[in-house]
Amino acid sequence: MKIVSILVILTALKGLFSHKDNPCLNADAILDRLQGDTNQIVCFETIDSYDFDFQNKQNIVIHGKLNFPKEKKDFYNAVVLSHGSGGVRRYHEKYVKFLNQQGYVVFQLDHYMGRNIKYDKTFSKVSGITFMNDAYKALALIKTNKKINKVAYIGWSQGGVGPILSHFTNITNFIDGGKNIFDASVAIYPYCGFTFEKDAPINEPLLMITGASDDLTPEKACINIYKKFNDNIEHISMEGARHGFDNPFLFFGFTFDKLPSLHVINDDCTLTINQNGKIVTLSGQVIDGPEKSAETLNNCSSKGVKVKYNAEATERTRVEIINFLKKVL
Repeated sequence: MKIVSILVILTALKGLFSHKDNPCLNADAILDRLQGDTNQIVCFETIDSYDFDFQNKQNIVIHGKLNFPKEKKDFYNAVVLSHGSGGVRRYHEKYVKFLNQQGYVVFQLDHYMGRNIKYDKTFSKVSGITFMNDAYKALALIKTNKKINKVAYIGWSQGGVGPILSHFTNITNFIDGGKNIFDASVAIYPYCGFTFEKDAPINEPLLMITGASDDLTPEKACINIYKKFNDNIEHISMEGARHGFDNPFLFFGFTFDKLPSLHVINDDCTLTINQNGKIVTLSGQVIDGPEKSAETLNNCSSKGVKVKYNAEATERTRVEIINFLKKVL
């Protein structure tokens, strides 16, 4: 039995981590425009910033995989995918294929490779806003393709921060003055520890899909967002679903004793964005990088979480995403 258990764990880890080569080491590969409808790896510049204060921040090059549906059309709607703290994994590819089958162009981003990150078990090396800044550079790029009409934004876990913040006009105005915004956003078991003024102006429709048994990013904070800003927001709770419920490599479930359960909600643990674009707590503490972020996460959590695949929640998530996109795009 012990050997079988070891083999199961090794198989799961193989699905979580695999060697990849950076396709963007050649400067000639960097693109500032897209055209046609050919599948390709796209290297592009983005700003490497922890928040929306872009002063003295450097540009870096990251990449994404652009996949078109097999059925060619004159025009397409598109979806930008933003992974979580575990990076791009095999289960994301299933979403790419599924969305392609539904007729959507998919631009799957890799936020990590260009930053020499494989996996962030601290949740602090980069922020959800780092991912969001990348996604908006991807949006501006994909909209240079004349075949692309509307563009949606889907993110998981830490990558779900961007889709939630995209709902608020005062946040998207930090990025190129709000010139480009997504037409719809979906956040899947996201971190929801942000808030804003009740009358904050809003952007595109937002769908939040959470796991009722998620103890890594508990859904209570997402429910708070929904109740406070329910205009143009939909929230779906998956009964019995834990964090990572759509990842088949978590079929047997894993318990991580050192990962944080982010269940504390108070002024020291709830984040907002100040007028300078910096991440701050409601009590006024500035979160300006990995060290301060890790400290806040430690103070706002207890240790020990369980992640597990849930086939029913996975299937329903796909159905709800397509229904939402068909309705709003």
